[in-house]
Amino acid sequence: MTVYILEDDAAVCDALSLFVEQLGHSVRTFSDAESFFAAGVPSGKDTVIIDIGLPGIDGSKVISWIHALADAPRVLAITGQSHTMIRDFLEGMPSTELLRKPLSATELAPYL
Repeated sequence: MTVYILEDDAAVCDALSLFVEQLGHSVRTFSDAESFFAAGVPSGKDTVIIDIGLPGIDGSKVISWIHALADAPRVLAITGQSHTMIRDFLEGMPSTELLRKPLSATELAPYL
């Protein structure tokens, strides 16, 4: 399985990447949705971790695009936003797991 990480905060991206690699998975990282889209389509065996507050194309658009794929990977949204922002984000979205930052290995591991 490859885990795609879309996170614009370099420190968070690095920490996530190291943790996922320690679990034995391949990792591909992206700081924005545009570079993720340009890289190609993940498979249904993969997992995509998406910061919902990405610059440019936001995480909700990426999640909608992924859910429309015929062989969609698992999606895990992450955010450091407020509960109000999270509620607004999830309204009308396809069913998506969401974790709040800061993330712990204990929270993240079951999704990988």
